[in-house]
Amino acid sequence: MNTTPPELARLAFIISLVGLTGIAAPARADPSDEPIEEAQPGEEPTEETPQPEALPEEPPQIIGEAWRNGRAEVDVGQGWIGKLIPKGIKWLADRGIQFFAWWMISLQGNPFGGIDKAFRYSGLLDFGIDLDMETMAGLTGFWIHVSGSWASGKNLSTDVGTFAPVNAVYSGDSLRLFEMYLEERILNDRLSFRVGRLSIGWEYGLEYDFFTQYQSAAFRLNVFALDGNTPNFSVIPFANWGARVRWTPNEHWRVQASWMNGYPRDFSDDDKHGVDFSADPTKGSFFILEASYQWLPTKAQREAHPGGLPGRFTFGGYYDTGTYDNLDGSGGTDQVLGTAYVLLRQKVWEPETASDRGINVWSAFAWAGKQSIVPVPYFWSGGMVWTGPFPRLVEDTLALGFANSWFSRALADQNVETVLEAAYSFNVTTWLTITPDLQYIINPSGMRTIDDAFLAGVLIYLTF
Repeated sequence: MNTTPPELARLAFIISLVGLTGIAAPARADPSDEPIEEAQPGEEPTEETPQPEALPEEPPQIIGEAWRNGRAEVDVGQGWIGKLIPKGIKWLADRGIQFFAWWMISLQGNPFGGIDKAFRYSGLLDFGIDLDMETMAGLTGFWIHVSGSWASGKNLSTDVGTFAPVNAVYSGDSLRLFEMYLEERILNDRLSFRVGRLSIGWEYGLEYDFFTQYQSAAFRLNVFALDGNTPNFSVIPFANWGARVRWTPNEHWRVQASWMNGYPRDFSDDDKHGVDFSADPTKGSFFILEASYQWLPTKAQREAHPGGLPGRFTFGGYYDTGTYDNLDGSGGTDQVLGTAYVLLRQKVWEPETASDRGINVWSAFAWAGKQSIVPVPYFWSGGMVWTGPFPRLVEDTLALGFANSWFSRALADQNVETVLEAAYSFNVTTWLTITPDLQYIINPSGMRTIDDAFLAGVLIYLTF
């Protein structure tokens, strides 16, 4: 297997880092009780004790319980630094400042199959800051978000010869500005507006808590065909100019829509570093709309309906007005492409009512027109995510999945690529997750001339 000296150096550093023991979180002191007034000697206690005034009833918690917040990319205070200096993190959070950083590390190889046998390191460090302007300046519901990334390593997908990247970590070799946007939330966070440098892949076509259990880009984070068919469906760590509005009227429904600049489309190039701010929407614009409906999303609802299990149905689509080269190599071009998609997830078993543990199944389908310029007109994936398969462990997950990419008839030598994956993730601490992973890829890039490939590796997720 082909392994370069720089990769060996990175591997030695990563093994040393993971070998560090976790820093236990300091115990929290109990809040001091209010002093209790006692009757003085010779004084009879009063019969009537003043009752505290009833607090106004708060509206039901929607964002953060029924729906993922999506504002901060990691839980504040749960990372390595948060455990090391919790008072410092809290001091900043109390003043509206939330730093975050996480590092994904993929160590992966293909012992047989593919084009070449190799072992590769790839890494992605994401970091940034959220500023709560309501706390800092009294601007209700107003946030500022800025993030950056450092991508490093080599691309094992080129050795295997796949169309769907064998891991969602590799993003080139570059230091980049990632997202940079302003956000306003009103109506108890139910209505949200964002404008600036946005990454569509953070918010559309994903089941975050399920898809992040996998390593292959055929599953991880998004329905793969969405970004596989156009670069304007930007995924981490790439962003472009755009605006997004999201309406969450209740715990069951969520609707969101975005407009994104559609030209130029080379914002993912390493040499751009995320700071090429040019835009020309007259040469292309990207529009996307998505709606989600979920049932029994909260524990309170599940406890009120014993035997009921939560689920979610998401449907959406995008429309890209840009001009693209024909796939058949004729030198011609075609204009306008679109893709529609659906996502379904359903919990099918849990050991007890409203448990966080249990077995979930999911499936996704995407359909795209214009086979002259769309490489994957049909895509179907599905799988199982079993949270807490081993009760003795605090947090662990077993994920199985399959993904089929049917290629355009304009690509004469390509038919169907199938990805099979099994991954098991477990939390060593709140800031370290390790995911051993196996993949089997049938007809890489849909080509029978490339041998089926078997991959083995591990994904390491460090939260700072």
